[in-house]
Amino acid sequence: MVGNDQDGTPLLINGRGEAYRVNDTAVSLWNMCNGITFEDLYLEVLRISSGDEDDVRKSLEKMVKQFHKISVVEMKETGIPPSADRRPGMQT
Repeated sequence: MVGNDQDGTPLLINGRGEAYRVNDTAVSLWNMCNGITFEDLYLEVLRISSGDEDDVRKSLEKMVKQFHKISVVEMKETGIPPSADRRPGMQT
């Protein structure tokens, strides 16, 4: 869930009610995570980014791992074999 604190800073709130202060970019990425694979998210971010492909991937992987760590996204297995170039899907 997304909210704002008293000074208007965006918050991501997990299912336990724990709130985390984030920036607008994090909120935008979080909104894009619903039911999308990591690879599809990466391609979408790459499309709107001016960054280097490797830098974008590393930054996005770090952000998604942080989202998962604070329990604001859930990683779902897609049933695609590990040899395929796909990642588990994400659900907010």
